[in-house]
Amino acid sequence: DVQLPGMLTAVVAHPDVFGAKIKSLDDTAAKAVPGVKAVLRVPTDRGGEGVAVVAQGYWAAKQGRDALKLEWDTSAVEKVDSVKQLASYKALAKKTGMVKFDADMGALAKAPNKISAEFTFPYLAHAPMEPLNCTVQVTGSGPDAKAAIYVGTQMPGFDGMAAAKVLGVPPQNVKVHVQMAGGGFGRRAVPTADYVTEACNVTKVALAAGLTAPIRVLWSREDDIKGGYYRPMHVHRAEIGFDAKGKVLAWDHVIVGQSIVQGTPFAGMIKGGIDGTMTEGMRDPYDVPMRLSIHHPVVNVPVLWWRSVGSTHTAYVMETLVDEIARATQQ
Repeated sequence: DVQLPGMLTAVVAHPDVFGAKIKSLDDTAAKAVPGVKAVLRVPTDRGGEGVAVVAQGYWAAKQGRDALKLEWDTSAVEKVDSVKQLASYKALAKKTGMVKFDADMGALAKAPNKISAEFTFPYLAHAPMEPLNCTVQVTGSGPDAKAAIYVGTQMPGFDGMAAAKVLGVPPQNVKVHVQMAGGGFGRRAVPTADYVTEACNVTKVALAAGLTAPIRVLWSREDDIKGGYYRPMHVHRAEIGFDAKGKVLAWDHVIVGQSIVQGTPFAGMIKGGIDGTMTEGMRDPYDVPMRLSIHHPVVNVPVLWWRSVGSTHTAYVMETLVDEIARATQQ
């Protein structure tokens, strides 16, 4: 809803594989769209490249982007295959990983009742009602430069520091105008400040091209769903032994999924190689003899906390399996 005098709007063509770069670009048709002011190559998240179309209003910018003729260079980035990824996760789930809880599993083989279960959880986008957006205005130059950032954010401190770094503006000269956000759920709390960094890169390149107007970068709904960051994909595998009364004798459990804090300022949450956000809710509130182990594959898909974080999958698994034990013992 931010409207600044003379403001322009930009949309960015993102690579179709995370981190890919531009192989070739023909922007002739895009520049011919009425209202388009500039077509700019800009850095995107995770070392990639994109193309920003800057125009008077969203529709002109979008029409300009649609008219781009782009080829991407994906030779240096991993192309994740969903079918192969699921198969590899399921294979890992059959092996003991890094151990979080280490109860004795000796009783499992002789238990009178057993449950074997496997759960798969897909990548999930946050999909807030308001797609990602950020408006940037830079005035002055050198040590006197000032930046105003208008954005709905859950981490204004992170975003302000990221803006200062990209724009080359002293941190004390960056003012983050925190807007009412149309939903966040964690997508507006990104340690990499990806969409704010992108907006600042668009402004930085636009300034170098002689465009001094404030620029609002808008993501479409499609951009939002395809652009990361996601609740990680997970596979859970459980082998449970219990007696006729439903007492759990041994519960062997493996979880496979990417760490959401690895490589971020929150990496201190990783203990013994295990991201604590993935295991929260496991064994709670049930004091069962559990061996819990974790695998953290590294995958070229950007991931992030999502609403209730680990409990989005662990609570479902725990409660479902406890219900299965109750059903099996008619309780």
